[in-house]
Amino acid sequence: MRPDGCRHVADNPRQGAGLKGSSRPRRLPAWASGRVVRFAISVLGAQGLDLGPILKRAGLSPALVADPEARMPHQAVRAFCEEAVKATGDETFGLHIAEQVRPAVFDALGYVFRSSHTLGDGLRRLAQYHRFVDDVLTLRIETPGTQARITFDASDPDHLSRTVSEFLLATLTRAARVETGRADLDPVAVEFDVAAPADTTEHRRFFRAPLRFGQPANTLVMHRRDLDLPFRHAEPELREVLERRVRDVIARLPSIDTVTARARAVLREELEGGKPTAAEVGRRLGLSERSLHRRLREEGMTLRTLLHELRRQLSERYMREGISINETAFLLGYSEASAFHRSFRRWTGRTPAAYRRDRTSGAPR
Repeated sequence: MRPDGCRHVADNPRQGAGLKGSSRPRRLPAWASGRVVRFAISVLGAQGLDLGPILKRAGLSPALVADPEARMPHQAVRAFCEEAVKATGDETFGLHIAEQVRPAVFDALGYVFRSSHTLGDGLRRLAQYHRFVDDVLTLRIETPGTQARITFDASDPDHLSRTVSEFLLATLTRAARVETGRADLDPVAVEFDVAAPADTTEHRRFFRAPLRFGQPANTLVMHRRDLDLPFRHAEPELREVLERRVRDVIARLPSIDTVTARARAVLREELEGGKPTAAEVGRRLGLSERSLHRRLREEGMTLRTLLHELRRQLSERYMREGISINETAFLLGYSEASAFHRSFRRWTGRTPAAYRRDRTSGAPR
């Protein structure tokens, strides 16, 4: 995620801090699962596009993209969508990606939805476990009269670009059709919070429903009775197992309200470019360097400890995954492999090579 270059730094971004002369608050970075982005990247790669420049302009490092468990900054996700549209020349890129999505793209949550009893049950579980895929995006289900309104909300309107909104509404529509076995299951209407594009041919082809642009929110309007449609792959026992996995992942996610969690996320993103400074981390979080240190101390943490913990965790992971020592040193922001070698030995009591050998042989840690 690229810095915005603003000189004014506020101590409390939650209380209207931002650019001088601007009424818009500056928020802490928001994060989302990288699974969908990685799927979109695989689609682009299959089209023969050069992914390097696209990812670089979006601010996505190779290490972040390669990590199946990584969460990506919303700003980078939005930038990636914009770059993908430019690279493909496809103004409805989000819709076309949605047409290829499978449950596995959303990991366990995709199969929790699929194994639910009815469409309504599946949607309610998506709403309940929304944080599995996104920190700030939520799903709201309302049933006024004979209609059901399924709305995607975000704490910051900037998190929902046109491409993302098209992807979300199209993915939900396709999932409803596939899992109920009703290819003719069309919405009553589809509402977008953006202005109408010049060409809506693809929207009309896919949704087969009235399109409403410039609306307050991104909403799929369906018949209320459609929520009772049974799913073809309903399997309560499997769903319960998968729900435990989803709850476990959510429980291990850092609180989105702590400076420690946000600082760790920024450090994770900045490591590849070298050792991040307190000034840089603070600027990314909308805090002065002094306030950053104070807020971390209040949470029982220091930036130095946070950086050491992050490097140690990632180093052991990279060793387990077979990444070379030189590449690991680079990914962790070390200027030389020897410096990483010394740190790793101090953390684990073994050299990187010995640690990897012990893991391979099954020796006790």
